[in-house]
Amino acid sequence: MSHSVQSVPLPRPARRLSATLLAWGAVSLVIVIVAALVIVKISTGPGPTTSSHQAVLPAPAALVHEISTVPSSVFNAVGVGIPSEFAGDPPIAISGQPPLSLNGKSPTVMYYGAEYCPFCAAERWGMAVALARFGTWSGLDTTASGLLDGDFSTLSFRHAKLVSRYVNFVPIETCTNVVDPGATGCSGYLPLQSPTDAERAVLANYASAKFVPGNAQGISFPYIDVDNKVLYSGATYQPTVLTGLTQAQIAGGLTDAGNPVTRSIIGTANFLTASICASTRDAPASICTSAGVRAADAALGLTSSGG
Repeated sequence: MSHSVQSVPLPRPARRLSATLLAWGAVSLVIVIVAALVIVKISTGPGPTTSSHQAVLPAPAALVHEISTVPSSVFNAVGVGIPSEFAGDPPIAISGQPPLSLNGKSPTVMYYGAEYCPFCAAERWGMAVALARFGTWSGLDTTASGLLDGDFSTLSFRHAKLVSRYVNFVPIETCTNVVDPGATGCSGYLPLQSPTDAERAVLANYASAKFVPGNAQGISFPYIDVDNKVLYSGATYQPTVLTGLTQAQIAGGLTDAGNPVTRSIIGTANFLTASICASTRDAPASICTSAGVRAADAALGLTSSGG
């Protein structure tokens, strides 16, 4: 069934971070503001502004390697142990729905977010780590959430492709992180990618209040549909844990299971891995039957049997 553009609720603006969560990072925020005043290019008339920190650049090979080679011992040690002080929105397991097929491929993981969004900035790390367990990345970029939204170091999926025999990854980055006061529909940022008609149909159904009660007023960024079995609406952990860190520091810490940043990312990755394993019939077995994934499987109430 096709849906018109108007049938899909416009995404809600990404939630602004609370004063309590940001208080402990006040010093870093001041540094960010000062840096922004120095490096932001201001045009002579109305138009977009950006900074060198926000630029979308190809992810270095070393960074992609670190994301893709997290030791199994770290996944198993973390399980779903996202630190409680950074806990976010839990995944939503649903049942009785047909597999998600896009571009003629199934099972599919569909991501719907925006580069400026701080909660997307957090969730992309866990997604990148989880999906690397099922394939090989190309086209990953580095960037940061918008200057108006925390400026957290992250990745972008605007050019990303996952070569995988297990899962079809479909990313949609709807907006950039480039501020433009005249932009509409992107919370003051420039638009980027639009969903296809088939993707709009998925959003109209599975991102609706029918399956995600909190989405009655619109879709929350980030939104992830894992084969119509598990839905993610909002980030599973708070982006404030990333305050002041570079991409290299975040990826470089992924071997430390005691690091709160790593625990947040790997806990999310285990949730996503278990969600995917529910559609791949526990393939690859070395990953889907691991202790960390089983912990996530139990927390989600899934059976990882493809049903």
